[in-house]
Amino acid sequence: MQLLTGRDAWETPLIEDAPDAGPDYRAVTFLCLNPEASAVILSANAMVHPDTLGSCEFEALPEGLWALTWIMPASWEASYRITVHKGPGTPPWRTAVDRRGVRLAADAGGTDPRNPARSTGMSGAATSVARLPAAPPSPWLAAPVPAAADGSSIMGVGLRLNGLAPAGAGTAAAHHIHGVPGLELRHVRDRHAGRSRRVWLYRPRQPQSGPAPLLVLHDGQVWAQYQNLAATLDAAIADGTLPPLYVAMVDSVDAATRARELPGPTGTVDFSACDLIPELRRSLPLSPDPQRTIISGASYGGLAALWHVARYPETSAVALAQSPSLWRYNLAEPLLSVPGRILVRVQAGVYEPSIHVPAQALHHTLAAAGVDTGFRSITGGHDWAWWHPWLIRGLAGIL
Repeated sequence: MQLLTGRDAWETPLIEDAPDAGPDYRAVTFLCLNPEASAVILSANAMVHPDTLGSCEFEALPEGLWALTWIMPASWEASYRITVHKGPGTPPWRTAVDRRGVRLAADAGGTDPRNPARSTGMSGAATSVARLPAAPPSPWLAAPVPAAADGSSIMGVGLRLNGLAPAGAGTAAAHHIHGVPGLELRHVRDRHAGRSRRVWLYRPRQPQSGPAPLLVLHDGQVWAQYQNLAATLDAAIADGTLPPLYVAMVDSVDAATRARELPGPTGTVDFSACDLIPELRRSLPLSPDPQRTIISGASYGGLAALWHVARYPETSAVALAQSPSLWRYNLAEPLLSVPGRILVRVQAGVYEPSIHVPAQALHHTLAAAGVDTGFRSITGGHDWAWWHPWLIRGLAGIL
């Protein structure tokens, strides 16, 4: 570990060469300064579970300093939190009885105060980010907007009614969000569910020539309110990484509704294909070409993207699926049954093997049948820390 001087100026984690591991690895050292601590653990995405607790706990050094060094691939991208246990007794992560309990206990702390790189989780809780030098640069990546203590976000407040959407927009009411240029909140009727859904609509600030492409993005409340995707899109379009495009970020409502409606062949898929996309094409200057309409999402949202292309290729023939939960469904047969041309791009993290393995297998199956498919293996877990920048890279490759 490099010489520690000028503690107030430290920026962590410390990243150094790892000669014994080879040029494709780095020594990554996490630090915690807390004289009252009796135990400290690192909760890095996909890395902490009952069998790895020993390798995730920090070592006590003099003067209240705690340190943990991992040897990791130089392209690693991960969110993490640091949790401190004080006083006597056993730290709660050691007494948890299952993987979920261990993860929740290890994740109960906070961000790394000496690391300015941030992301958020599904709930908007702030996380720190370790992004090693071989990870591709993301100059357009915007800083996130973590949730406040009460769970709210400045992206989700300060709304004012701005009248109905343009003529022909039916029941889609548009609300412009103060402080977020180009982003508005709409309420679009879901005929199958018999209720309205929230959809955050991103309008490109740069002019486009001719009809623009459309991205429909699942778990929209996270992208719009916490991940600050609108600012990332502005920057990526401004520097030419992306062409001007519209993005509809679909709310997944709550955990129970998400689990029921998002991952399967119906539910949110029906809404996106039968209600949302037709509504947007009536009210916006969008291309009617299904090859210019992309469906994307992560985890359950990745499944929804694949199901959409399998069931409704006439509305969207392009899926960009991030960490799709393919342990739940095998999408090979539905996708191979599509009569026309489709384009499938799948991204998965090497530290989420129950997703990475079937995702790679799906890619090989589709490719063998002549489907336009691509697979990207990411050095990460099930993690917004890489979903955000790799969404932009995936879109750039498609568009």
